[in-house]
Amino acid sequence: MRRPDDPAPADRAATGARRATSALLVASAALLILSAVLDLVIAGAGALAMVSGFAFAIVHGRLTIGGRNVAAFIVITVVVSFAAEATGVATGIVFGDYHYTSELGPRILGVPPIVQLAYVAMAYASMMTARAILGVRGPQRGWRIVAVAFAGAIPMVGWDVTMDPHLSTIEGAWIWEDGGEYFGVPLHNYVGWFLTVFVFLVLYGLWESRTARGAAPRAASPWLWVEPALFYGIIAVGAVLSPLLAGIPDTLASPGNYAGSNRDMVLSLSLVGAFTMGGPLAFALLRTALDARPSAHARPSAAGT
Repeated sequence: MRRPDDPAPADRAATGARRATSALLVASAALLILSAVLDLVIAGAGALAMVSGFAFAIVHGRLTIGGRNVAAFIVITVVVSFAAEATGVATGIVFGDYHYTSELGPRILGVPPIVQLAYVAMAYASMMTARAILGVRGPQRGWRIVAVAFAGAIPMVGWDVTMDPHLSTIEGAWIWEDGGEYFGVPLHNYVGWFLTVFVFLVLYGLWESRTARGAAPRAASPWLWVEPALFYGIIAVGAVLSPLLAGIPDTLASPGNYAGSNRDMVLSLSLVGAFTMGGPLAFALLRTALDARPSAHARPSAAGT
């Protein structure tokens, strides 16, 4: 028999889930630190950070958007992103001409499965960062679907702007066949990324708008909603600092795609990442801090003055 002062099973489950999300955030940060300090290959600790992020999306999503919705988000994101990547590898239409190497492990239709885990982890973090900035904590409906998709695609592309040249031109996780204007990466790639992310976020928003279970009550702590932005921030810090901690590389995987200084590329990417990824994180934290202020929830009415 449960004593009156014992927490209800649902409360214990929620507390356990909150502790799990915190543990996964810490694990992601630790894995990125190991990846940088030990200079591990991209298929090692850095990739495990994305596995941790995938698990974080599942656990955190059950607390905020609901288990059924987070499952739909994963399915929609994996199907659309894999279709875009497989089509891109085969035709060059979506992102430009490129191919994945063996650095990221086995490939299905030319696409390593770890890529889809990264899509889910970072797309969830980007979407929830956008929702924190826009204050969309209830189910997405109407114009909010497009607003969240547009605002969520921006931090997702910001991540690619920061990491793509390093992982392709320097590390060789994938190779751009004809190089490109941005440190060996074609600008076509970023247009394709934005459109791909925008499409699957709109599709998910439409799903969420039609499900009975939308999101957690609006009274839930706004800091719960900003945790995905913290994961995004951890990845941002890793993208900015890891290349510097690991050292400036002497060689390039794609020397034909970039003729400049390796040092200039690494330092420039760190500067770019600080702002393209740091901006959404800062905006999400500021909006959450404002929402958490007592005045934001208890303003005196005009009739009471």
